[in-house]
Amino acid sequence: MNTQDAREHAQSLLRTTDNCIRANPVPAVLTALGIGFAIGVLTRFIEPPVRGEPWQEAINDLRDALASGAKRGRKAYAQTSGAVRDAVEQAVDKARDLEVDPVVKWWKRLWS
Repeated sequence: MNTQDAREHAQSLLRTTDNCIRANPVPAVLTALGIGFAIGVLTRFIEPPVRGEPWQEAINDLRDALASGAKRGRKAYAQTSGAVRDAVEQAVDKARDLEVDPVVKWWKRLWS
C-alpha cells in the first residue's frame, strides 16, 4: 500500500464517519462525552498526586487547623465581650443607685 492509497482510504473513512455523525448527532455527542469522561478518570488515577515536602504538608495542616480555631475564637470573643460590657454597665448603674458612703449621702442631701 503506497501513500496515495493510504490517503484515499483515510479520506473515505473520514467521509463515512462524517456521514454517520450527521445522521445520528445525539449518540455521537454522548459517545464523545463518555469517551472524554473515561479518559479523564483514567488519567486522574494514573497520575500520582503532586506531593510536597512532609514538613510543608504539616505546616499547611497546622495552618488550616489554626485558621478554623481563630475563626471560632473571634466569634466567641465577640459574644463574650458584649456580655461583659453589658454586665459592667449594669453593675455601674446599680452602684450609682446605692448610697453606701454616708458622706456621699449627706452631700447629696445637702445639694439637692
